[in-house]
Amino acid sequence: MEKRRKQSAIVGRLLVACFVAMRSGYARKHPGAVFEELLVAMMIRMSDDLGAPPRTASDISKYLGLPRSNVRRCLDVLISEGVVRKANEHGHVGELDWLAARIDAEYFKNIRDAIIAAADELKALDAPR
Repeated sequence: MEKRRKQSAIVGRLLVACFVAMRSGYARKHPGAVFEELLVAMMIRMSDDLGAPPRTASDISKYLGLPRSNVRRCLDVLISEGVVRKANEHGHVGELDWLAARIDAEYFKNIRDAIIAAADELKALDAPR
């Protein structure tokens, strides 16, 4: 049980660090207010990386388990902020110019460092003693 408690704490630190870092671009809102926008944006980035076709609000809604109306609202915000763009009549993809403008962003370095630290800690828990 102690190992499981430590694993839970490591994952908790990782998620908090990532969401606090991601939220840095949303100073006008608290993390809960932008959580769905972050999920939608991350799903689109993930799909782009996999070479999937442009994602529709329906695709995103089904995958994330969010109401379609919420997804549409998130997409509208993400489009207006230049994070994603429409790729066809109903599809959406990530906007590479948005990423390029943030290529050395401190928040992304913080996320990467948090992931590496968590991975190292989790591996250490499984290492033979």
